[in-house]
Amino acid sequence: MDVVLKSLTQHSSEILLFLLIVILALTIIVMRLTRLQARAASRWQTLLPDGRGENLETLLYDHLRERMKIEQELETLRARALDLETRLAESKRHLGLVRYDAFDDVRGNQSFAMAFYDDQGNGAVLNSIVGRADCRVYCKPLLNHRSERDLSQEEQRAIREAKATGPKTIISQ
Repeated sequence: MDVVLKSLTQHSSEILLFLLIVILALTIIVMRLTRLQARAASRWQTLLPDGRGENLETLLYDHLRERMKIEQELETLRARALDLETRLAESKRHLGLVRYDAFDDVRGNQSFAMAFYDDQGNGAVLNSIVGRADCRVYCKPLLNHRSERDLSQEEQRAIREAKATGPKTIISQ
């Protein structure tokens, strides 16, 4: 024991300097932790001003109500989108139009063939033939892009035009 005491007394200045550095480091750490704790406490004070957590509970309930409302609206929008997709597949949205001269003595591409159908190819082909003295309109049904009646070249071109993707043009012969 005497050896330890003798060693301590011989190196007391170094030990005291080491202890002062440790105390200084611990003081800095304690000050930093106090500042962090004060910042965290001020944040919690915003959420819990009365100390009982009622404000936080109100915020959570409000958030839950808002989330449930948004989920309900989202489900409504999903149902509407599904309904619109179903309607869109059944709508006659494919359109092809071909203008042409039906007779040599009638110019100006007054006659036309127009095909319109849905995604499954169900629809119709209209053909308007304009002559000098009269105009005739024919309508032929389409099932799966085909007609039970014979189609003219212009009607077939109108169906091909309706199948084509991208912007549509009015084709003239």
